[in-house]
Amino acid sequence: MDGTEVSGCLLLLVCSLALWPFSMGAAPPSTVGDLPPPEEALTEMPLPEKMGDASVLDSDIHIIRKKPSSNLRPYSLSLLQEDYHYSPKPKHLRSARLLRLLGPSFDPFWMSVEKPQNRSAEVADLESLSQDLADGMTRYQKKLLREAQNLNLHSLLPRGESSNVTEAVLAYLHQWLVNSATCKLTSSWVHLGPVFWPRWVRHTDCDTSYTSCSWPPGMVCRQAQVTQLKILAWHCWTGKDPLGTGRLIHQCTWRQVPYPVVAACKCSCR
Repeated sequence: MDGTEVSGCLLLLVCSLALWPFSMGAAPPSTVGDLPPPEEALTEMPLPEKMGDASVLDSDIHIIRKKPSSNLRPYSLSLLQEDYHYSPKPKHLRSARLLRLLGPSFDPFWMSVEKPQNRSAEVADLESLSQDLADGMTRYQKKLLREAQNLNLHSLLPRGESSNVTEAVLAYLHQWLVNSATCKLTSSWVHLGPVFWPRWVRHTDCDTSYTSCSWPPGMVCRQAQVTQLKILAWHCWTGKDPLGTGRLIHQCTWRQVPYPVVAACKCSCR
């Protein structure tokens, strides 16, 4: 085997070894934090004492009103209509009023009042449409690039061969490592049903168009970071009549609830 073949083999070995620490590294900081393990349970948020001590949880509230101990996994809230016994009437669905209730939490990138024309977005489009996602991707790639540049690739080559590797070749290898270990996002618009508003929310997830994000293959892109949206949910409960009649009355209102979506993915073991 001549020097060129040896160099090629060793460079492939370098790429294989270099991807491992990147894949296992932590994702970039987020305003929300890392996802909890899949088995982490949710804790119920107590109902405000709006109707007095006699207020009881309706089945709809039992499903909707859940507060994470620290993190809530994306897309874990039931969207099945049969899980909710009460729906808002047309008079409760005036967009102008609901926009006022949601206030600055309304984000047109993540949510839509009407059915979006483009139901999905290409991977390359997301970073150009959302500055938050673009900033997160940039931070993560900078971290990977710093790790790649800290590798002493020359030391892994045979004596006398390291001088044949130019800075341009090293830069190309560094960028190849970063690109190989970078996990991108895809998105699609999802209809949340009658008890949530806005009805349409963008669901982002890890791009699975590639079978692996490492070389040799074996690792995959997994959800790593979330960002919390705020949407409106239709809450209903039963309690005593505040007028003191002793009758039980049924009451509903819109309330803001957290709705986590995937903000970043990272390369990790299956």
